[in-house]
Amino acid sequence: MNTFPTLLKREFWEHKGGMLWAPVVVGGLMTFGATVSLLIGLFAKRESFQINGESIQAGVAAITQETQTKIAEGMAFAIVPSMAPLIAVLALVVLFYALGSLYDDRKDRSVLFWKSMPVSDSATVLSKLASMLLIAPTITAAIGAIVGLLVVLLAAASLATFGVNVFPELLSTANFYVAPLAVLSVIPVFALWALPSVAWCMLVSAWAKRAPFLWALGIPVFAGVLLSWQEAMFDRNLGAEWFWENIVGRLFGSFVPGMWFAFSDGLDDVERFEPVSDGLWQLVGMSYATLSEPTVWIGLAIGAALVFAAIRLRRYREDAA
Repeated sequence: MNTFPTLLKREFWEHKGGMLWAPVVVGGLMTFGATVSLLIGLFAKRESFQINGESIQAGVAAITQETQTKIAEGMAFAIVPSMAPLIAVLALVVLFYALGSLYDDRKDRSVLFWKSMPVSDSATVLSKLASMLLIAPTITAAIGAIVGLLVVLLAAASLATFGVNVFPELLSTANFYVAPLAVLSVIPVFALWALPSVAWCMLVSAWAKRAPFLWALGIPVFAGVLLSWQEAMFDRNLGAEWFWENIVGRLFGSFVPGMWFAFSDGLDDVERFEPVSDGLWQLVGMSYATLSEPTVWIGLAIGAALVFAAIRLRRYREDAA
């Protein structure tokens, strides 16, 4: 039996609600909202015709081809930002998945069953890590790409009800086809940036006897508050601001895809980024460029040490009571 794929399947079935159904439900609500907007557009068109004696289509027919092209290009790029609700869902799913990854089976004592199986603690922990950093983001990205395309197509249909037909320009825009691939292509960047954060939560999950969320949040926040208090008391610069930004901020901000720009030197480049003229592949390139910074590799080294510590703790901790 190939153990690791089996462990990955186990993780998926145990966390199917967060990994699959949560993004499906949110994506469905987004699609429903876009459909409602389309229906409102159809209703508004009919009502306007009856009130004003002329169709809205006739009123906007003079829109230039150049303007339609700009609208189409902006809508094609909007596939990526339209995924923001799903990105938020992914961040929360991975956060709470990590916090419960090694705690829940100690809490219900099912860890004793899994330890009786011919599966090592290393394989178990690494399968959970891979599920959080690779499988969950891939599922969310795939669902997000589909939902983003549907939302943009429904928005284009809504515009068409007012006489602005951008479908030809939209379907000939490169970003319309590139967007899903661009989203999927940055998953390795997310995995590398989020590794230290996920590893920290897994370590706390393996160690805490209760309330792993409070321990995972409380320890860095308490350290930051203590450091700030020491600075205020003794009027010395002890690096509290750096600690809040690079330890606390990075620790929890890295769960959000795209936040790597905020913790790297690429933020200025992103602020100068022009979606229509620069294209999505340039944004992907800037994401991968952040991996050249030392902070990423320092974080990876720390994350690897935390994962090793979580494996060791799981070997000896068998209950959460």
